[in-house]
Amino acid sequence: MKKYLVIVFTALTVFSQFSIGATSQLNYPLNKPEENIIPFPDNQLQTVEASLWQVITNDTTLLEGPVFDKNGNFYVTDIYHGQIIKVDNKKKLSVVFKSNTFSPSSIALTKEGRLIVAAVTFDGNEGKIFSMNPDGSDVHTIVSSDKGLRPNDMVFDRFGGFYFTDASGDSGNPIGGVYYVSSDFSTVTPIIRNLSGANGIALSPDGKMLWVVEFSAGVLHRLIMKDATHIRAFGENVAYRFSGLVADSMKADSDGNLYIALHGQGRVIVLNNNAAPIGQITIPGRKDGHYLRSTNLTFKPNTRELYIVSSNDEDLKEGSAVFKAYGFSKAIKQYWKN
Repeated sequence: MKKYLVIVFTALTVFSQFSIGATSQLNYPLNKPEENIIPFPDNQLQTVEASLWQVITNDTTLLEGPVFDKNGNFYVTDIYHGQIIKVDNKKKLSVVFKSNTFSPSSIALTKEGRLIVAAVTFDGNEGKIFSMNPDGSDVHTIVSSDKGLRPNDMVFDRFGGFYFTDASGDSGNPIGGVYYVSSDFSTVTPIIRNLSGANGIALSPDGKMLWVVEFSAGVLHRLIMKDATHIRAFGENVAYRFSGLVADSMKADSDGNLYIALHGQGRVIVLNNNAAPIGQITIPGRKDGHYLRSTNLTFKPNTRELYIVSSNDEDLKEGSAVFKAYGFSKAIKQYWKN
């Protein structure tokens, strides 16, 4: 009996030592770091992969601010070169705006088809918003650079005014915010302040809920609006916190779902109207480090077609492109009254 117990004890000791030794050492899968894995629980989401739609440039740059006009022409900003590039409905590319001082970061369209452009100087110290014709002519300033803001993203409401984010500040110096420009473009009203690099912005289909990404803090704010310029009492909260690298720009669909580009992750996460994750869209090649700088997206009007702009890391020198996928629902119709 004693001999039997010694054998059992010895076997258990060896097994225990083996088990501890086997589980106490961390190892990379396939002996290499997985730098571009999708973190838990996002890796459990319904996932689809976008397809390449159009290469914009082979030069190193960062694309932003995509938008379609009513004729199917696609516009996108080329931040490093201070340009707005047009891709017409036959996929012919042309430069419709170029500046050596201000770099466009986002574009919105008026009911009449004019482009509203948010831009920041290349050194990041000044910003402004201006309007122009689609060919770059007839430029008019809406928010001047002397306001001390760094306009980033914009969204129109149903009254013809628009909200924009001020990307000033960072997590150690939260001096950015959200502002509203009236429909006649004459007044600029602060909505919320003390944000660290406010970025993406979207409205719910009924226009009563405003969503804002705080870029440097990695959070999503929900603002329940009493009217165009006032938040309801207790109507602001942090509704979602992002995993990994930063959340950038976003769009909403006609069901109120939010599509948020994750800059540095090569993917778009989708949240429902309660800010619960319900899906994601990945960029081809992301596992190998390609096109990870996904910054923004847009819907083609009256469709579920979603177009995502993404750029390669500067070290890869492989340019920037637009990728196509399909959302859960169609684009939101224009907010303006008939």
